[in-house]
Amino acid sequence: MSNRTLNFYFLRRYEISMSKPRFFLFVFITSAFALTAISTEGVNAQQNSTRKLRVKPNDVASKIGANVSWAAGLDDAFKQSKKKGKPIFWYVPTLPNTFMDRKTEIDRYMLSGPFSWPAIVNTINEHAIPVRAQPTPDLQTKYKLNPYDFVEPGFLIISPAGEITYSIDRLTTIQPGWLLKLIENKLGVSTAANIYHAELREAWQAFAEGNYDNAVLLAEKSKEQSAAGDDLQVESMLLQGMSHFRLGKHDLAKSIWEQAGQQFKDHPLGRKAAAEAQMIGPFYRGFEVHGQLSEKAMLAGTASIGSAAPKGTYDENELWLKSTRFLLGMQHENGGFYDSDYDFGGTDSLPNVQVAVTSIAGMALLKAYDRAAEQDGLDRATIRSSIRRALSFVLDKKHINVVDRDEILWAYAFRLRFVARCKTHSALEFEADLDAALATCIDSLQSVQSRRGNWYHEYGNPFVTATALLALNEAKDAGGTLAEDVVEKGVASLKRDRYRNGAYPYGNSRQPKDGTEKDIVAAAGRMPLCELALLRFGASNDQALETAVGSSLKHHATLNSALKYDNHTSNLGYGGFFFWYDMRSRSEAIQGVVDQDQKKKFQQQHKSLIMELPELDGCFIDSHELGRVYGTSMALLSLDNVTQ
Repeated sequence: MSNRTLNFYFLRRYEISMSKPRFFLFVFITSAFALTAISTEGVNAQQNSTRKLRVKPNDVASKIGANVSWAAGLDDAFKQSKKKGKPIFWYVPTLPNTFMDRKTEIDRYMLSGPFSWPAIVNTINEHAIPVRAQPTPDLQTKYKLNPYDFVEPGFLIISPAGEITYSIDRLTTIQPGWLLKLIENKLGVSTAANIYHAELREAWQAFAEGNYDNAVLLAEKSKEQSAAGDDLQVESMLLQGMSHFRLGKHDLAKSIWEQAGQQFKDHPLGRKAAAEAQMIGPFYRGFEVHGQLSEKAMLAGTASIGSAAPKGTYDENELWLKSTRFLLGMQHENGGFYDSDYDFGGTDSLPNVQVAVTSIAGMALLKAYDRAAEQDGLDRATIRSSIRRALSFVLDKKHINVVDRDEILWAYAFRLRFVARCKTHSALEFEADLDAALATCIDSLQSVQSRRGNWYHEYGNPFVTATALLALNEAKDAGGTLAEDVVEKGVASLKRDRYRNGAYPYGNSRQPKDGTEKDIVAAAGRMPLCELALLRFGASNDQALETAVGSSLKHHATLNSALKYDNHTSNLGYGGFFFWYDMRSRSEAIQGVVDQDQKKKFQQQHKSLIMELPELDGCFIDSHELGRVYGTSMALLSLDNVTQ
């Protein structure tokens, strides 16, 4: 059982504990023992492991954010604020008493992101009293820093009188120029500072326009100037690394960043470069962007929540353009996408997560390819090359960890759907034998079915069984041959899970139950997917699917509450990492609705929700672990499903 599952288990048991404290104590002690066992388990290449091996920053990277003059603590910050008459700039890396995962990693994104750019560092050092701290219980109450309401990371600006003048959370996309202007505006200062060095603005402009080769040349030219100081030298190297990264040359980028960190170990950008080289920086992970923003997008954080784009910033075509460009710029030259660090199933599961994400990105790029002919700014040849490399990556056996039993379902299921779509895409030609590849991928997915007929990820549950069945159905439509007994057992398992009122539990059931209204609310995200899977194999009906989609839309607010939260938000089982999974599932189920009037209504409702979700740069996210490549790809697939 993974830590994520245990966290959810604690949440489930919390309600029980109110009436059965002795039972809860037993569960807590037992689960704590399990956590200890997990944390000490060794990684064995011959067996499934849940151990998480995370990066330890080197000496240079460990000093990210140290150039900010952080106060010694909250008490010190409030004293300095009153004495100097300056507002407090309070960076809140996390909150106490929250299951939020990735606290350390998210903090590093901020420290090596906004708090490493000299213009931002200088602004808050000069015009505020910066402090980095969790809130104390009294301040948490006073400033309403409650878990799930305030989703880290974020910051507050507090006047010398102790009043909040500004607060922002849910910072999942960092565009340094935007954040500098936002901070200046909320501090009430105008520094005329620019994020980028004056001698590098032309190079950064080329980078923003996607002309990465020219950005490298211009950055090198500036760096070679005899009078170039440390500021210019280190920023030039950082930019060169970023440009090579966008060209897919990740290893070269890391080498340049590592050199910058060694050469400029005391400079904030040198420390940032060191973090990027270790793959723990926000640019490497896709959370820091440097494209140009429109005036409306620059209002993010003022006219929107967190780093989300203000409503109406982008139309549908702009979202496809910006999101596709982002995906192309995050792909490694070997075809894979490596930004996700979803390791709830242990570090040994990461290769399979990356194959799954690469497959999902590949499917999104297939849709982008279809749009490229009518979409200005999208080059079909570039997209075609990207799709082919993604396909080659997911079909390469060395990228799959067959020993992993926590996330391998996602690799097998989404790889199968990607292969099936490549096989049926008449406009594209592939070197691989897709008939043979499809058969292999079908066998792989069928091979991980349990004896009871269900499939699993970390644990068995109906929504992964539905995912497997729908992948097999698409493979069949692409000409593949399925094992009838596998399908029959899968359908029987899913029917056994289904409550009589149409809800589906979080885990597998041994027999159907009546179900309550609360079960409907808890299952609203997964109901459309599960009902669609049954319908595709003749085990449900059109009315049941329509009801499932309607319930999902009715209770969307519960799903939405988990957006950007890196764990489960309640004992209903919703988590940030389920948001776009459920959104894409719902959009696919809407495609299957037979009543055309109702289908059109559902499409309009769902599309309206999607159009309110882009980040300030026109891309998408639901959680830090899964990353912006996954969120953006799922969003594009969802958008396509309800636009056809």
